[in-house]
Amino acid sequence: MTTTPIKNKIKLVSFDAYQTLFKPRGSTTTQYIMEASNVGIHVCRDNLTKAFGPIFKNQMKKYPFYGFKLGMNPRHWWEELVYDTFIEAGVSKKELDPKFEKLFDSLYMRFTSDRGYSVFPDAVDCLKELQKHNIYTGVISNSDERLTQVLKSLRLTGYLHFVLPSYRAGYEKPDKEIFDRALGLVNIPIKPEEALHVGDDINADYKGAHRAGWNALLLTRGKLSYEEPSIPIQTLPNRPDYIMTLHDLYPCIENGFNNVQK
Repeated sequence: MTTTPIKNKIKLVSFDAYQTLFKPRGSTTTQYIMEASNVGIHVCRDNLTKAFGPIFKNQMKKYPFYGFKLGMNPRHWWEELVYDTFIEAGVSKKELDPKFEKLFDSLYMRFTSDRGYSVFPDAVDCLKELQKHNIYTGVISNSDERLTQVLKSLRLTGYLHFVLPSYRAGYEKPDKEIFDRALGLVNIPIKPEEALHVGDDINADYKGAHRAGWNALLLTRGKLSYEEPSIPIQTLPNRPDYIMTLHDLYPCIENGFNNVQK
């Protein structure tokens, strides 16, 4: 099926960051185990994998928005999560406490750089293609203050006109305000209908962008083990417009979305 062609030329494309432009370098569990081993802490892989997902979800529920509205520092937010994860995975407080500060510092720094993340193979080609056609690009992400440094380390910032983490914006997707804020970060007037957002979350990215008056495409990359499993698009009552790779993005724009999958 095809969508109704867009009537306005796309002048801005924004992307989600995590699982859209980049991903963990190997599994998150493996990286946690490596850093723990470096400080002399040994933890069962299966226990750590099982512990991380529920604790991550509980932390997001307990302190949404990385604790922003509660005056919580993102570093402290992650510190609680990491500590609780290792305790739940079976590491005793007696073993963990004397080494935790060093462990957490190493993990926090790892996931602030290309030591913790790698770029998807299709991301740079896509950004170069948009740049060649003078389309503004940016990142809108529900993430903490480290996002800009991560993108810089991954050598992506040279292709981007702005990076807007939710913690800096004061709003999270799917709130309309964060998309409105993004429009003000480019140096030409851009209407919402001239903007397109691409991301892998149907609520935060796809529906959020549409509610803000933007065009939107869902990127159907797979979910990680601790994330909610994806609902097959074919089973949704109102199927979203989607692409399976960023290589498909510019052709969709060029053809007025006539060849987008639905």
